[in-house]
Amino acid sequence: MKSFLLVWLYVCPCAAFWAPADLAILKRARAANEDVYASLQSFVCQEEINRFKGRLDGEGKALDTVTAKVSFERGVEQYTNVLQNKRTRAGMSSLAGAWSEGEFGTLLLQTQQLLETQKVDFDSFASVQGEQAAVYHFDVSAAESEWDLTVANRHYRLAFRTDVWISVTSGEILKIGRTTIGLDQEAHISEIQWGITLEHFVMDGKTWLLPATGSYAVIYNESRHREWNEIRFTGYQRYGAEALLRFE
Repeated sequence: MKSFLLVWLYVCPCAAFWAPADLAILKRARAANEDVYASLQSFVCQEEINRFKGRLDGEGKALDTVTAKVSFERGVEQYTNVLQNKRTRAGMSSLAGAWSEGEFGTLLLQTQQLLETQKVDFDSFASVQGEQAAVYHFDVSAAESEWDLTVANRHYRLAFRTDVWISVTSGEILKIGRTTIGLDQEAHISEIQWGITLEHFVMDGKTWLLPATGSYAVIYNESRHREWNEIRFTGYQRYGAEALLRFE
């Protein structure tokens, strides 16, 4: 009997302490990130994608480097000046191999919207670049998903799990990780991992939270290999109506 009481007293105070805290952070996040998403539509930057390929159990080799100028307009990314190893390409979709779009703003926008509509579970507390964060996750079915995969001209709607790291102090989203659930075997892909990390940038005397790095990985268990992309966003500039005309 004493042993039972000791365990109960140890567990319950922790549960009572953390539950209100993580719910308050989530509520703060739902309000804070509307401003983050809106601010993206005032920036243009350089995106650099280093692409690799290798076996699951070994190191990979570099394939190429893709660069583009990217902005976020009317809720979607706009890519211009797309270069593959400094050679002009028509767009991201013209690239062979694994490529992705949406790391600059779409992933953040979708996550913000899904935090409002999905059942969200608290996992733990963690540190993201020295800042304390609360980690949450939620699942989205294929029927509800806006994540589309194209393989050999076939389209697949992807069910996925999203992990979100949210600043304890500000409620801002600091990091997002998305992983597929139950991929269709006809795609011959076992898993796709997609994510971004945001950082604070100081411009014109003001601090902005903006995408800094991203990743995209495709795992093929049948052939025991993977393709992955490492993404960086640099050279941020704010623009107005006059500058925007240059990218249309």
